[in-house]
Amino acid sequence: MSKRRITIPIFIPHSGCPHCCVFCNQWKVTGSHNEPTEAFFKKTVESYLSTAGPEIERVELAFFGGTFTAIDQELQRKYLSWALPYVTSGSIKSIRISTRPDYIDQNILTFLESHYVETVEIGVQSFDREVLLYSGRGHSMEDSLRACTLIKKSGMRLGVQLLPGLPGDTIDKSISSAEITQSLGADDVRIYPAVVLRETELERLYLAGKYKPLSLEEALLWVVQMYEIFYDAKINVIRMGLHPMDFAEGECPIVAGPYHVAFGFLVKSRFRRNCMEKILSQWRKRFPLVKDVRLLIPFEHKEEYIGHKKENINYLKEKFFLTKISYEYTHSSEFNVLEF
Repeated sequence: MSKRRITIPIFIPHSGCPHCCVFCNQWKVTGSHNEPTEAFFKKTVESYLSTAGPEIERVELAFFGGTFTAIDQELQRKYLSWALPYVTSGSIKSIRISTRPDYIDQNILTFLESHYVETVEIGVQSFDREVLLYSGRGHSMEDSLRACTLIKKSGMRLGVQLLPGLPGDTIDKSISSAEITQSLGADDVRIYPAVVLRETELERLYLAGKYKPLSLEEALLWVVQMYEIFYDAKINVIRMGLHPMDFAEGECPIVAGPYHVAFGFLVKSRFRRNCMEKILSQWRKRFPLVKDVRLLIPFEHKEEYIGHKKENINYLKEKFFLTKISYEYTHSSEFNVLEF
């Protein structure tokens, strides 16, 4: 399926943020150390627009990497003014900013709306008080609830960022954070399982044996259950796992933790496997002796259903003691087992 939307990222590394959370090293994650200039902004936007094909229906501009609403409002106004010609011409349809929950109030939202900001992403990370405290977030669960509620009441789109696996976290706490996010009416979600980056407090805790990051398998187990909550609620999960990093020009910034270049695919593939397993469990009760089965797999998500190197198919064969699994594709969105 062709990509119909693109987001133009403009990074403002650590701008405005008054805290340094235990997990944070924005410069390592974004690869950017400097504030953007207007010349850089225009070059970036023009580059993206020049390569956008006719299939692109919507172009969004996003200010990432910092606490946008914590920087001086005149600087916010300047950044947003750079985007104004593109918005008024229709080249860019919307603007997205990311910020902290404790830097949102009605006056801030009114200012953002007047400058064509459509989506406000909140770095909630967790809705658990203990996790927030241990992670040095500097804001409360109540701050997050208030900010999300204000954004929804304003009519703007709400994005929520969650970081399962932080100090003090558990699978139940992360699932609860996902459930609260869903109940608040989030439009978009990003899920970044916590990893240990160099030059962070989390690295010191890890090396001192005071913090144990999730393994890749544990992260998959947690995030699949979070993803299922958002999938069922039809909430757009924009990303799962950190963006791929280029290690060619320096050492890997990740010390430990569940980093994988295709983490999002792994989550979706495990989610599809779980769905197939539930249906095959019911099928097996009806046909306890059958050794061959034929599956009807939605074409749009066939790679996720089949899995990398057919790992989902192989898992199901072993799980249900099958000699053979064959399959055909359907343009329906429903997976099913074909009757013989």
